[in-house]
Amino acid sequence: MSAGVLWLDEVGATDGQLVGGKAANLGELLRIGFPVPNGFVVSADAYSRFYQSLGLQANLARDASATEIAQECAAIRSTIEGADLTPELADAILSAHATLVAGHARKVLCAVRSSATAEDLGAASFAGQHGTYYYVDRENLLTKVKQCWASLWSPEAASYRATHGIDDASVSMAVVVQEMIPSEIAGVAFTANPVTGARDEVVIESSWGMGAAIVDGRVTPDHYVVARDGLKLRDKRIAEKRLMVSAHLEPGQHARLEQVPNEMRLKEALPPGMVDTIVEWSLKSEAHFGKPQDVEWAVCEGRFYILQSRPVTVMGREEIGAGLSGKHVLFKPIFENFTDPLTPLTQDLFEVYPMLSMRFVRGWLYMDISHLRRLLPFKVSDQDLAERMYSVSKEPPDWPLSLAKLPASLLAGFVFYLTAAVLFARSNSLPDDALDSHRATCRRMAQNESVSAEDTLPRLWMLPRLFAPVADLPLLLNLASFRFTLWMGILRRLVRRWAPEIRSDAETLLGSGTDGVLSAEMGRGIWALAQEARRSARVREIFLKQRPEQTLMTLKREPEARIFLARLDQFLAINGHRAIKEFELRSVRWEEDPSVVLGMVRNYVLVEAEPVVHEKKAAEARTEFLRELKAALMKLPFESALGFRLRMIRHAAERVRYFMKLRENTRFYHIMGPGTVRKKVLKIEAELMRDGKLKCKDDIFYMRFPEIAALQSGALKWLDVEDKIRERRIEHIRLSKMGPPKTIGIELKGKSAAPDLAVDVSQLRGQPASPGRFEGNARVILDPSIDASIEPGEILIAPYTDPAWTPLFLTAGAAVVEVGSYLSHAGTVAREFGMPCVVDVPGATLKIHTGDRISVDGERGSVRVLSGGAAT
Repeated sequence: MSAGVLWLDEVGATDGQLVGGKAANLGELLRIGFPVPNGFVVSADAYSRFYQSLGLQANLARDASATEIAQECAAIRSTIEGADLTPELADAILSAHATLVAGHARKVLCAVRSSATAEDLGAASFAGQHGTYYYVDRENLLTKVKQCWASLWSPEAASYRATHGIDDASVSMAVVVQEMIPSEIAGVAFTANPVTGARDEVVIESSWGMGAAIVDGRVTPDHYVVARDGLKLRDKRIAEKRLMVSAHLEPGQHARLEQVPNEMRLKEALPPGMVDTIVEWSLKSEAHFGKPQDVEWAVCEGRFYILQSRPVTVMGREEIGAGLSGKHVLFKPIFENFTDPLTPLTQDLFEVYPMLSMRFVRGWLYMDISHLRRLLPFKVSDQDLAERMYSVSKEPPDWPLSLAKLPASLLAGFVFYLTAAVLFARSNSLPDDALDSHRATCRRMAQNESVSAEDTLPRLWMLPRLFAPVADLPLLLNLASFRFTLWMGILRRLVRRWAPEIRSDAETLLGSGTDGVLSAEMGRGIWALAQEARRSARVREIFLKQRPEQTLMTLKREPEARIFLARLDQFLAINGHRAIKEFELRSVRWEEDPSVVLGMVRNYVLVEAEPVVHEKKAAEARTEFLRELKAALMKLPFESALGFRLRMIRHAAERVRYFMKLRENTRFYHIMGPGTVRKKVLKIEAELMRDGKLKCKDDIFYMRFPEIAALQSGALKWLDVEDKIRERRIEHIRLSKMGPPKTIGIELKGKSAAPDLAVDVSQLRGQPASPGRFEGNARVILDPSIDASIEPGEILIAPYTDPAWTPLFLTAGAAVVEVGSYLSHAGTVAREFGMPCVVDVPGATLKIHTGDRISVDGERGSVRVLSGGAAT
């Protein structure tokens, strides 16, 4: 061809400067027989001639501010998109298009993709920063070519070039026009694990429809890990695929995303044998290019296609703290609530708080321990302090005092006491219902239109209201409840001094068995709903035959379900503000969509065993232990007459139970704050979508509050934020899979950054959180909103837990959790239900599989895999 247009099979790997990295790779693969859709390329030279004809400058000013660069880029894009192509180039493009689509029985639409000359080079990848367009026909082809050219001048692409030292004038833009494959299934494959960096395995992700849903981060795909050696499947996780990008855009349809039919959501997308096909072609691509590849692929009418192959440029989690000076550690009690990185909008919500030595790093909250160490009156190293901050042991530290730092520390402690004394006094003995009226406060705040979404949480949590009604201080009361650690230390010292031979879990037994823990009561409430559902044969039938998201509508049409629905409304009136990962603004609350609750109810409709068995056993164990303790104390001088030692131990145990309950219950209320903000955000989202300023639900959570305000005012348009949202979605999903390092700039003793799956997994170690020993079959659950099925006596294996997981504890025989501590939700609820629990077990959900026979020792913090199960 001529006039700057070439067929894909006319170019190869050495033509990157002519057609860009993407087109060069695709042309190379097509020439050697890979299943790449046919197409043509508008060359980089054609772009350069067009750009020069417009008289635009070659480079942006490097000393300009971000705002000035954004304005300059916007002007360049506007000029490019508004100019006409030369008749010769326009005719060449349209002629090539006519040849491409000719001879097909069906109408052929095209995919138009940018291919920058600095793209997919291995050292720098512009993935997600340049334009890609689908459903393109002859009428809008020339417009999309110009938009691809213009995307070279997005602020994100310009910033990326500046960060990587790439001169603007050295980069040009070609455009690939290919037959768009109307895929039924699509996805990506990595010939090296992008999370762990392992070179001996291939990772595949797949979903229904076109691959844009995965690439844009809008769907959780099915996930496969395949060993190169023998192509043995190491791991397979079938996701609930709620959304898809259809290969066919109906007339008048503007949103690409559509709902996946219910019967397909949990169905494995890939047909038998297709995993091997994807792995084989992906490894062939790696072998040809000589480095690990990120391969986009599609399946249409049973035929496999490769849509793109580029180098995997970033692996491992070491990049999370890149460029961050100082020594930082994840503060364990906070990390237990924020196991996934927070979305940008949620980060904005929490960044307004003056947190001592804390900062967000890629969505996770880290503490600068160097600053903290200077405030403590101890001689302690950064490493020892980091170990303490992450492990959050109930044992007091044995660090030596520093006399030089003692006066300043005592003064700081006295100032803190003066500030908190009133709060401490008011929280010494609160009734269980002391905070009930906070619900009404949050309801009024949600309806108050004079308070913005951004200002809502500071008004609820942060403003100085020390003498406000105690019901309006749930967050401060939660902080005050950490006196639990002081009383636990006192209890331990008393027991070990006066009864040194008593059992090792004495303090845990004395501190458990508290009535009125709201998380536990919530679990019992779901069990009660299941009991109500069983009373009606018709209601029970609906639960067993319908998926949870369909159950509610069916129940509303069923006269026999009136009593159950009334009980459900009562449950949601109390617990409807809760959610999975409930500090995250993006998390759907149960009152918005109770399908998660109905899924848990369904699980218990199937269970015949009573969940109180554990609690009865735990109560009996406590009674027996108290008899042993009393007998041991009676041997001491004067105890039989005065009994003061037993009274002191009982008082310390009562204080431990009270403050543990206060800690768990105050969270029940202060979590209403983010839920209140979410209500305001959803209202803004609805208005923006109604006005066409946002296109897809949930996009708002990947924006910042100032950007939302700019969209509302008209200062920004959808096109100004679309690329940012997409880029942030992709980054969020990538980081969620990667997980954070526990420390940055310092190594914990005996703690690796990631679980080593190559070592012997028959013996796992963690922290004891609830005593007892139990043997049973494992049940790995990654998300209780999708999978809430656990049989009585199975052992729950979870990545983390929050209150939304509580119902699973009712029937589980024991729990093993990857993230947690003695003070975590998992430990607290497990102790209340009298079940063994081990937390902080790295890689537990990967090393243990559903069906494995395992033994859990909650006193020693150990887990043994006794034998492998049939299920994986």
